[in-house]
Amino acid sequence: MSDILIAGCGDLGSGLAIELIKKGHKVTGVRRTGCRFPDGVQGITGDLVTMKDEVLPDADLVVLIMTPQGRTEESYRTAYFDTAQVIIRRYQSMAKPPRVLFVSSTSVYGQNQGEWVDESTIAEPSSATAKVLVETEQALAAALPSVSVRCSGIYGPGRYRLLDKIVSGEDWGPNSWTNRVHRDDVVSALMALAQCALEENTMPDQVIVTDQTPVSMWEVKLWLATALGVSPTVNNITDFFPKTGKRLEAKYLFLKGWKPNYSSYTTGYQTLIKAYLAT
Repeated sequence: MSDILIAGCGDLGSGLAIELIKKGHKVTGVRRTGCRFPDGVQGITGDLVTMKDEVLPDADLVVLIMTPQGRTEESYRTAYFDTAQVIIRRYQSMAKPPRVLFVSSTSVYGQNQGEWVDESTIAEPSSATAKVLVETEQALAAALPSVSVRCSGIYGPGRYRLLDKIVSGEDWGPNSWTNRVHRDDVVSALMALAQCALEENTMPDQVIVTDQTPVSMWEVKLWLATALGVSPTVNNITDFFPKTGKRLEAKYLFLKGWKPNYSSYTTGYQTLIKAYLAT
């Protein structure tokens, strides 16, 4: 049995905690607000940035899963970089510091001309928020044994943002490549990585988590619009083939035998659409 801290025990963190507890691990979860934690989780409610070091338990593994309160550079710095500093301060002086899995984003790859991207690709962040993510990854790597878990666009239960846009009739805008991964598959990927970390296996500095099926945004939206029974809202159909975006490959996880339960958006969105239409 290992001691595991999930810093950010929301949707993804709770899903991971349930799987870890099934394996007999001791799990402590931290969330900023609310006191609902999965059964068996030792819950701590509070702002990690202002939390005293002694509140956080010793751990063999730390999983950092933060959610910014906005899409600004300041929000990202507070959610990611500042919380990482707390983890570094608390654990770097341990005789055997825990390995850290930091849930980051594939937005750190600023490549935007349809390039294929995998773990060997150098991150070239183009936005201020992506630059904060890279800063956070680098800070953790300099202080603790860490792996940056770079997830593509996460969708799943309760994540209705794209569906709302399509139903609202908002113009689809220019076509581009898009990459997605279902929430349940992120949880299973994190579980696989946690097991590798606890077994003290050699791991890369960064791992991509995606369904391995890059697709054009218009294709996704057309499929969703048809399923939702709404009309497409494309004002400019001349640029059908996407010229922007990137195409992602999750090479490390696939080599380790991990496979997503939802291999593409067409399987992953079916249950989500049913729930959305029932609301």
